[in-house]
Amino acid sequence: MKATLVQIQNASRLPSGGVSETSVNAALAFIEGAAPRDEVEAALAIQMACTHAVTMAVLSRLDGGFGGDRSAAIRAAAAARLLKAFATQVEALRRLRNGGSQFVRVEHVHINDQGRALIGPVSVAENREGE
Repeated sequence: MKATLVQIQNASRLPSGGVSETSVNAALAFIEGAAPRDEVEAALAIQMACTHAVTMAVLSRLDGGFGGDRSAAIRAAAAARLLKAFATQVEALRRLRNGGSQFVRVEHVHINDQGRALIGPVSVAENREGE
């Protein structure tokens, strides 16, 4: 638990070097909201919370104009990579919880004489009206 708190504090560092209490509390609330069911989900939720905290910190520095155009471009690229990493983490959590399987169910397929197909629930009355 102590190692997790240190990781969250490191992800919640302010530019001045201090730790943002608001960011730490937000990360802890995020982890609680993710409701991890086992250690692997907990580790992923912690990573997601830290990724989110760092992403928000980078994004908040984009508007300040710190360091000129080159620095802003580097921060924007870092933010884009962090956002992509977060999306990947969300997908990983979804796959962990759902087993990674997808389910597609075809209700009804009817192909008439002209080669047209209807896909979806079709009643007999609707089918006769279209003929």
